[in-house]
Amino acid sequence: MRTRPLGREIAIALAFKLMALVALYLMFFGPAHRIKVTPAEMAETLSAAAPR
Repeated sequence: MRTRPLGREIAIALAFKLMALVALYLMFFGPAHRIKVTPAEMAETLSAAAPR
């Protein structure tokens, strides 16, 4: 059975959008862009910023 042209176009568009989302995630939100914070650094920062 042949795939209809509309179905094929929709599948191609969805695949392209999925690839674009993965690329954006890796470029802006991937593990390479995460800041490493230790619990001691977090406690120091939170206690310094707390209102007194």
